Amino acid sequence: MIQITLSYKNREYLQFEDSSLAQIAETTRKLLYALLEDIYDLVAKETGRFLIYLDHHPKIEVQGFSTGLRAQIERTLRGESAYDY
Repeated sequence: MIQITLSYKNREYLQFEDSSLAQIAETTRKLLYALLEDIYDLVAKETGRFLIYLDHHPKIEVQGFSTGLRAQIERTLRGESAYDY
């Protein structure tokens, strides 16, 4: 199971009551799934979450996945090959 959490001004949002925040969250989810398409089967098998900071210094934190899979995800997010040859 994959969980995506947005963080803004030190507050985490799991459920989005605000329509604009819900739209941002849905777009973010679609883009993240598209980006991880090559390794999505591996990602879906593990329990983890993506914590996306929307503050002045945006970043994505990967939590709860195994070390090897986390490394694959981080390489993919950096634009590198997901597989370490």
